[in-house]
Amino acid sequence: MKNENKTSHGRVYGSWMIRSNLWVLSNGWQNFQYLLVGKEQAVLIDTGYGEGNIRSVVEEITPLPVMVINTHGHFDHTGGNGLWQQAWMGEASTKDCKKAFSQEQSLKAASKPYPNYETRILTDGATIELGNETLEVMTIPAHHDGSIAILAHKNRLLFTGDEFESGQVLIFKQKTNPEFLPTIQRHLANALRLLNRSSEYDYLFPAHNGYMLDPDRYLNDFIHLDQQILNGTAHFQSDTAGFNYPSDPVASGSVFGKFGRQKRVFYGAASIVYLDDVSDASTEVTVR
Repeated sequence: MKNENKTSHGRVYGSWMIRSNLWVLSNGWQNFQYLLVGKEQAVLIDTGYGEGNIRSVVEEITPLPVMVINTHGHFDHTGGNGLWQQAWMGEASTKDCKKAFSQEQSLKAASKPYPNYETRILTDGATIELGNETLEVMTIPAHHDGSIAILAHKNRLLFTGDEFESGQVLIFKQKTNPEFLPTIQRHLANALRLLNRSSEYDYLFPAHNGYMLDPDRYLNDFIHLDQQILNGTAHFQSDTAGFNYPSDPVASGSVFGKFGRQKRVFYGAASIVYLDDVSDASTEVTVR
């Protein structure tokens, strides 16, 4: 292990095997990156913030050539791309995949071997052959305009990035924004589309806050929540506290606070955080 993957309190990355051909790489539970190893090549789904050297961790697991895929263009999923010459993603992700969240992250990205790595576009329905596994790309834009899901047919797994997860889905728009309701409508359509194909996979694998989620429970709950937001009946908490999310992003100095005041709505296992809007008529519910 290279020194850049060690800190005073341990390694930058933890890695563990779910199956002989599926590994999770994590930087302390903030992000999950997934490594699928085939007979001919491997695929790394997302590369994290760019801390340490995630490529050296991958190369400890497999000697095969690695194809990097980003679920979307936010820098917590693309920050390590510059360790490879090329990264694949949805078209809209090519517009912001190299845009760091901070000056420190910009400096780390500039120090990578390939800071100007080539971006390649994955379109809806594209397939990727690993030798003993076929991956299918499905475009699911809402949280990000370039979001894609990746269906691993033989392993029966669906990787969903930040669009469907156990903590919260972030929609950084106000309800008065003319793009807000169309975004929720897209999220609803995406959930219905994925649910319609749920016989082809057993679990959802998001990029944050937990994985191996039950598709029927989570997708159905997100469908109900999206519908409630659209018809103005969604319930929201008295704050935005959630798993790995602060109760008040602005007051806490959270990186999410720069977007302004926010609110959290929920239904069952599904939760969405969006920008506060005093005209919102949702019903407040105190959650303990």
